[in-house]
Amino acid sequence: MLRNDSEQSRCSVGATVGKLAVMLVALTAASWAPGAPKKDQSHEFTQVYQHTYDEVFQATQEAIERRGYFVTDKDKDKGTISGNGESGHFTFDIHIEALNTKPETRVAIDVVFKGLGAGAVRQSVSQKILTEIQKVLATYH
Repeated sequence: MLRNDSEQSRCSVGATVGKLAVMLVALTAASWAPGAPKKDQSHEFTQVYQHTYDEVFQATQEAIERRGYFVTDKDKDKGTISGNGESGHFTFDIHIEALNTKPETRVAIDVVFKGLGAGAVRQSVSQKILTEIQKVLATYH
């Protein structure tokens, strides 16, 4: 029995769709497997301040305390501050670096929260810390 071009085209498309479906199922199952790599649930937020590195490092520590969060580790030489907040429901890592010789310093915050609304929590916590840093810095001049 001979097939016309239309029937062959449908068979070809059907076979391709079938193969894609099998691949999708295999990839999905692999992501659920124990030991499978997990997607990074963090997101980094940054802000540049027109202040010296020392001022920003100090202001960041004060901002964390004002927000009711906790510093768990800090290293001024490396420009890092780590901590957590609200009963340990989230953690954060902050990196502070001078950008150039004029007083310009960047703060990058990486918040990790696992649970419903993770994206909103990461953004909210980051923005609260960045805003509080600006408030602290405003008192310096």
